Amino acid sequence: MDLEIGGRWHHPVHVFHGRDRPAGEPAHAGRMSAELGIARAVSGVVATAWLGIAAHQLTVYQFGQVTLVLSLGSLVSIGTDLGIPLALSKVACDHKELDHDAVWRAVAIRVVAGLIAGAVLIALWANTGQAERWWLAGLYSISVVVTPVGGSFLALLRGRAIGIVEAVYNVLSKLALLGVGVLTLAAGWRPSGVIAAFVLVDLVSALALPAVSSRRLTLSDRPDPLQRAELRLRATLPLSAAGILGTAYERIDIWLIALLKGSTSVAVYVAAYKLYDTVLLPATAIASSAVAAAGPDLEAHARPVGRRLAIRATLVAAPIALVVALISPVLLRAAFGRHYGTASSAVAILMVASLPGAALAAITPIALLCRRELIVKWTVAGLVGNIVANVLLVPAVGIRGAAIAFLITDTVLLAAFYAALPPPSLPAA
Repeated sequence: MDLEIGGRWHHPVHVFHGRDRPAGEPAHAGRMSAELGIARAVSGVVATAWLGIAAHQLTVYQFGQVTLVLSLGSLVSIGTDLGIPLALSKVACDHKELDHDAVWRAVAIRVVAGLIAGAVLIALWANTGQAERWWLAGLYSISVVVTPVGGSFLALLRGRAIGIVEAVYNVLSKLALLGVGVLTLAAGWRPSGVIAAFVLVDLVSALALPAVSSRRLTLSDRPDPLQRAELRLRATLPLSAAGILGTAYERIDIWLIALLKGSTSVAVYVAAYKLYDTVLLPATAIASSAVAAAGPDLEAHARPVGRRLAIRATLVAAPIALVVALISPVLLRAAFGRHYGTASSAVAILMVASLPGAALAAITPIALLCRRELIVKWTVAGLVGNIVANVLLVPAVGIRGAAIAFLITDTVLLAAFYAALPPPSLPAA
């Protein structure tokens, strides 16, 4: 579990491989997208409320430490993906009975990757000048290790177009985090108690999700060579590129700000970015239904559907962004505390960035499915551009530089992703 920041490269898409769509399953896919979209919006609001409470109770420096370790945790967690969740969704989609050993072997591989990612988290944390409090990163590394367990079983359910478990989990886990977090703050455990709240919820989730998910899946002791082949790293790794690069693109600026400006600037920037991310919640909900809206003939409908959803997402985001930009000083002080009012200039820039950002969120899942290799190349370009722009702008203008970098790269990626969508097929003469 993290700050609920970004995530546009990890939409709940449902694609049928190797078999025809059974009657009625498109409706299930659409319902799953709606369930997950609504749940993501609700959980995002709860996460923002929790973040605001923590900001009020902690000093700016302590809040910066918390947001930095959570952001670095999200960054290193991309190394636990390995393409396995998407492969698990595919296997669950293609096979009624799942090879129990193959599934758990894939989960174990992700847990081992989590151990490595946890060590990297501690190293990155120490590299930002926090070596004397290495145990904060060590504590959160527990979440990095255990989160892939529940996430893998949620991926299996997505392959069966079962979204209700993940939807309920998204909301309940954020409510539990809010409750546990408030208790740790009341007990005076600052900032370690805030991190411990995340870890406790993630540990419980890692135990509960496999048990709940297994009731809706058929796990068999019978070995299936095909499933085992599909879940080998050689087969799954190519599937991970877009998600890894996209997540790095969305999170790298926070680490760069920590290196260039320190934890206090991280705290202020995360407050500003959280408003940006909240403005995009309707757009991400729209994006959740993008693949279902395009229908079975995805490539034929990709561009018109992508254009329609992008316009809709932008029109929904624009008035919200305008209001947030106008009252951002009040929002920042009310939500996070008086020290965060200085982030209003960065918020104004991010609200402009939310317009191409909303459109980009809407078309990303379609673009990924239609032109994965090209989208990966453009995402690499966006990541490099984001890094270069941050390195050049953050030392000069602080967190506003990070916001400007995001505006530039999101605009370029929107144009590139839309151009990558295949044009509608011409009717036969």
